[in-house]
Amino acid sequence: MSMVLASALSFAFHDFALAFGEVPKTIAGHDALVMASAAILLAGGAALFVPRTARVAALVLAVLLLLFTLALHIRPVLMHPLVEGSWYALGETLTLVSGAWIIFSMQPARPGDPLAKLGHVRAGQIVFGVSLIPLGLAHMFYMSLTAPLIPSYIPFHVPLAYATGAVHIAAGLSILFGIVPLLAATLEAVMVSLFTLLIWVPAVLGTCKPFDWTELCTSLAVTAAAWAVAESFASEHVEAHQ
Repeated sequence: MSMVLASALSFAFHDFALAFGEVPKTIAGHDALVMASAAILLAGGAALFVPRTARVAALVLAVLLLLFTLALHIRPVLMHPLVEGSWYALGETLTLVSGAWIIFSMQPARPGDPLAKLGHVRAGQIVFGVSLIPLGLAHMFYMSLTAPLIPSYIPFHVPLAYATGAVHIAAGLSILFGIVPLLAATLEAVMVSLFTLLIWVPAVLGTCKPFDWTELCTSLAVTAAAWAVAESFASEHVEAHQ
């Protein structure tokens, strides 16, 4: 659903959705790239709902997201390794890559599938775990931006912002080192789901601001990735106890 929404936003605002908005408008063929990526996101997102095509669709989306990650977020990290914002942007897009990769890896391969041996769930889990660390640090480094996002009816904005950042980091380390990873991934998925419902859904009600819609779309995608990771650990838990 988040990929379909990202496609709709690209078509509506004539720009890249998700973290793709950082593509300079001055590059040659910008508009054509917007339309091409939107078409792939639409087709890939829709195909995820069809069991027969879900595996290929997830792989296509993983490759597309990885290409944009490499093109947009590696250079800033190399140029400004001490700027946490560069790592945050990289981590956020890598969560989407890992989510798509895990969905691909968990789908059963059809007979004769040349990519049958390509999937590797643990690789996606590791990337997701590492990616959560800069997301958590961003809550602490950019408190002036994080705390105001919390709805006014919820008290203790600053302590809560620190706490959610710590949860990101703890979940990432738990997933990375295999310490109660199912619990960690599930709690992470619940937390980012609440971010989406409490912050970004209300933000877009009655507004057509591209920023708010893009943030909602990205939050939905991160949420979906987190639940995919949680599901991968749940499947491993079931298999281990059969």
